[in-house]
Amino acid sequence: MDRTRLYLILVSILVWGIAVPADVQSIYAADLALESYNGGHFSIDKPKGWQVITAGTCSDFAFVIRDPSEPLRQVFNFGEVGPVYVSEYQKQLDYQYMSMGGYPVAWIEMPVVEPLSPSNFLQQFHLIAGTSVAQSFMPQCPHLENLHIISAAPQVSPIAGGSTELIRALFSKDGRLGEGLFLVTVVQLLPVTGNPGGGIAYGTNIVGITASQGEFRRMEKSLVTSAGSFSVSQAWVSNCMAQQSATYAGIRKAGRTLSEASDMIMRGWEERNRTDDIVAEKRSDAILEKERLFDPDTGEVYEFENGFYDKYDLDRNQYEMSNLQLLSGDNYDLWTTAPLDGVQHIR
Repeated sequence: MDRTRLYLILVSILVWGIAVPADVQSIYAADLALESYNGGHFSIDKPKGWQVITAGTCSDFAFVIRDPSEPLRQVFNFGEVGPVYVSEYQKQLDYQYMSMGGYPVAWIEMPVVEPLSPSNFLQQFHLIAGTSVAQSFMPQCPHLENLHIISAAPQVSPIAGGSTELIRALFSKDGRLGEGLFLVTVVQLLPVTGNPGGGIAYGTNIVGITASQGEFRRMEKSLVTSAGSFSVSQAWVSNCMAQQSATYAGIRKAGRTLSEASDMIMRGWEERNRTDDIVAEKRSDAILEKERLFDPDTGEVYEFENGFYDKYDLDRNQYEMSNLQLLSGDNYDLWTTAPLDGVQHIR
């Protein structure tokens, strides 16, 4: 697949504050149809009918592309998120400073990410997105509530002193479960000090692709293709460089395009440990309080509320389908089969 190489401005370290119902048929979603979108200084092949939301400019430019009929489906990129605290001590110090009449600390609402790592940063993302400054920047920012990390693979960081991970995780929105892949870099800007304003860090070039948990594996390729098609105009890049030349000078050579980021995501997905797929399904059942049964004669998999099997096992002779078994172990084919609604199918 040909992809436009872009000069996406990676994050400069600037102090600004920032900071998912479809029915069961979505499980069977195939490749998404993409359409060209012209955003002026940028273009992208987005899934047809999805909304594009943007905020910021240059180093803090961000976009979210979302299916209005299924908010769990989204592609997003944030150039810069933060700052956040790297120690509770520093946050309390800033509180004390403000209570004694000091100037307001713009990021005082931000959470503490300790220890600082991409995984920990992503787990705190819902707290970041909920701050007033993040809501002012982009009210539609993904919240990624109740995030459960399935895997986190270290990657080469595009910024000196930064740390980067490709993270697979489950999350929730409005009581529904989503799954996604996230490429996150974190970098500490200031060390913890005895003075106000120290001990802060940023998340940079945060790329995410998500969908409902049941359909993510089928949509992942299309979502990555969309992300990788993003491109910005050279004139816009040059203008940003002129405005922030001093800041960009130190990271210019570290610039990584979103196309390259999408390559990392795709490669990481293709090379993933397949047991992670089973882990994701088991974690999903635990979160949703579900259990899966299968028919060893047909290979069909059914989903029920927790506790159904115990009752069924006592009276299985009353059912025509009397041979159902709990799905356990690590049978990949069974765990990755879309489960049928047990209540509707059992007889």
